[in-house]
Amino acid sequence: MLKAEAQWIGQTLSQLDTGKLSPLLNVGSATAAFREQAQPWIDQSIFAPLRKRDVIVDHLDVQEGEGIDLRGDLTDDSFVVGLASRGYRALLCSNLLEHVPDAAAICAKLEALVPVGGYLIVTVPYRFPYHPDPIDTMFRPDLPDLVRLFRHCSLMQGEILDCGTGWDYVDRNPQVLIDKVKYRLSGMKDHGGVKGSASFLPWLFRKFRQTGALLQRQGSAL
Repeated sequence: MLKAEAQWIGQTLSQLDTGKLSPLLNVGSATAAFREQAQPWIDQSIFAPLRKRDVIVDHLDVQEGEGIDLRGDLTDDSFVVGLASRGYRALLCSNLLEHVPDAAAICAKLEALVPVGGYLIVTVPYRFPYHPDPIDTMFRPDLPDLVRLFRHCSLMQGEILDCGTGWDYVDRNPQVLIDKVKYRLSGMKDHGGVKGSASFLPWLFRKFRQTGALLQRQGSAL
């Protein structure tokens, strides 16, 4: 997650009543170490303020790890049924839709997890390099394209976010920088020079942009 993206999510959540947010499901959460150490702006901008408001948050990911409350696959219908029974009032889905083969199918399941009147906060890359995890479909929607995937939701707020360049995320420690370059180059060698290994290089001075949307679940007739 990019810094300006995390700030936008945090500001958007701050405008919503606490009672309409809790409990909240964070889909594709990654581990606590990722949210708090690798990308500390995620916790600082989003989850620390929610804790202060006593918002209950469940972190969901397909992997296991410290700080992941629920492990499961959204393509598993029985797992999704179990999630729906937990009574979430809001849902956060950030940087997930470009990593699934059928974004429309996943969006339909996501909006079904919140009740009528509930909120979904969704972000996805608009201009961002290829980054497989484990795949990247290069799904890069603008705001109308993203909103169309949520057939039973209305757009409350949304924009294309300017999120800086790759240089803003480069560790200025020379040894760390050298180690990261070596790692990327070894990845290119080990995987036949696949484009994901060095795709970040042209983006060191190109601006990242993210599509962000606050959606509200409507009745099935929408």
